[in-house]
Amino acid sequence: MTRHLRQYATAIAIFCCSALGTTSSFAQQFHIEKSAAFDEPDYGWNKLIQLKNGNTFLFHAESKEGIEVVVYDKARKEISRKMLTSELWDVKKLKISKIAGLYEINGEPVIFLAQQSEHQPTLYRLRINATTGEMVKEEVLGSLPKDVPFGGWAIVYGHADPNDIIVEKDPESDCYAAIFFNGFAHDRSERIRVVHYDGTHKILNDAFYESPNEAFKYLRYIGAVVDGSKRIYVATYGHNGKSGADDSAARVIVSRMDVGQKEFGHKLLDFSEDFDDTKSIMLYNHAANKIQLLTLSLTGKKHGFFSGKTTSYYATLLSFIDPETLQVTAVKPLAAQQVVDYVHKNIDADYDYSGIVQQMVINKDNTTTVLMEENTTETTTNQYGAIVSQKTYVGGIGVSELSDDGTEMHGYAINKKQMMQGILPKLYVNGRAKGVYQSAPQYGLIKGNVNQFMSFDYINASKGRYVIFNDPPSNYEKGEDEPKRKTMSSVSESNTICFKLGNTSIEKFFLFGDPGEKQSTFCYIAASDFNKDMSTYATMIVERTGRDKQTRIAWITFE
Repeated sequence: MTRHLRQYATAIAIFCCSALGTTSSFAQQFHIEKSAAFDEPDYGWNKLIQLKNGNTFLFHAESKEGIEVVVYDKARKEISRKMLTSELWDVKKLKISKIAGLYEINGEPVIFLAQQSEHQPTLYRLRINATTGEMVKEEVLGSLPKDVPFGGWAIVYGHADPNDIIVEKDPESDCYAAIFFNGFAHDRSERIRVVHYDGTHKILNDAFYESPNEAFKYLRYIGAVVDGSKRIYVATYGHNGKSGADDSAARVIVSRMDVGQKEFGHKLLDFSEDFDDTKSIMLYNHAANKIQLLTLSLTGKKHGFFSGKTTSYYATLLSFIDPETLQVTAVKPLAAQQVVDYVHKNIDADYDYSGIVQQMVINKDNTTTVLMEENTTETTTNQYGAIVSQKTYVGGIGVSELSDDGTEMHGYAINKKQMMQGILPKLYVNGRAKGVYQSAPQYGLIKGNVNQFMSFDYINASKGRYVIFNDPPSNYEKGEDEPKRKTMSSVSESNTICFKLGNTSIEKFFLFGDPGEKQSTFCYIAASDFNKDMSTYATMIVERTGRDKQTRIAWITFE
């Protein structure tokens, strides 16, 4: 028996790449530098980071070998290659570990690695030398309690949330926080532990997040903002379950703890009532002195009895919060109406865009860009109900540009149809930008590296805004009136396409130039890193000519 579960949207959009005077250009020129060729990495974690000293690090991790580190200097030459192993954490468990973050802190690349140790989820901090790639220091930062017996039953039937370890860094400084979430804690005020660090890795504060007035039986961590060495803000979702409890008390809670204090101050957001499940992106807009909280909340599901399809409905709200009083100064529903209008006017008058929020970016002029992507999941089971395969179809991209008060100014839509292995987490693009990586089993039955080439990236350069993704050549040539597009499930013949967003048009071109016959160049979207200060996008590319392939690092300087 086969059952198909399609969540978040009922269909994948049929889009063209753009309208409003769409152009295809081969004259677009960027400064592109490339490394020497090397063997294409095997299955595992691949991630680039560009440091302030001009060096670029490539990290690769796979089961049983360790973490390989390759360092490139400003001249794009390889200057070091190391293999990180340890007696503190287990290299044999890398395949089932979580990279909780990769950041530059105090001039060093720092990996936050979470893995089971004696049945306890444990967070390790790995500091790497910024020139040699050698381990400077590795430490245990903390652990969650041992696995709870029948924990899976508690998640499914008892409304408990799975344990997790999260690392959030302040983009304006080297300060960061480690959050230990214990969904099975008996004491509701010991479910969330927050440890605040400065840029030298010194602990500034270490405290449990208490349930406000003991009002909520369950607390779910949904976001945090680190404000340098001064304070930390945490967003949670508090509820009382559904087993006879009063679920009307569910709230999103915004809290703050200053350095030197041991308790959080709380503010319950009144408008957040009755949201069953909520995820968020939380950012501090320092220029405007306000916190922006973008919440993505599940509001309902519709099951098709005969079709086996499940449609989930989400409400998205952008809240502006005063960082001193925690008062909500404004709330704007994000309907992405200009994205929908763009589709209706230029692509298909009968289609309503159904993308799910993936990322929020605050621009230098205090405007905000919200990125969306259509998402449909498919689960296949056998006659005994066991899962045989899981897939996620990631479709059309939506770009919504908001004014400083959250009013939508512009909306764009770009066509894309790709198939990824497994079930993706919510806000996948947001997590990927922080270096977060976790393979099976949490995100489904994933085999191979195909997911690293899928989805999309957004580049907010000093003078332009760009969207890039890999696409087959047959899709590139399609016009806006051609409804059928090939779903990309492999990348061997695809090319990296770039879309430059203008006020009245979208310009489309091959990022690495016209590939020619039997040639293609595609990139590891998940491995890429954009350094805003240098306006340089670093990515790992595969250049194919016939059956021959070469892998390189490419650095693209955007305008």
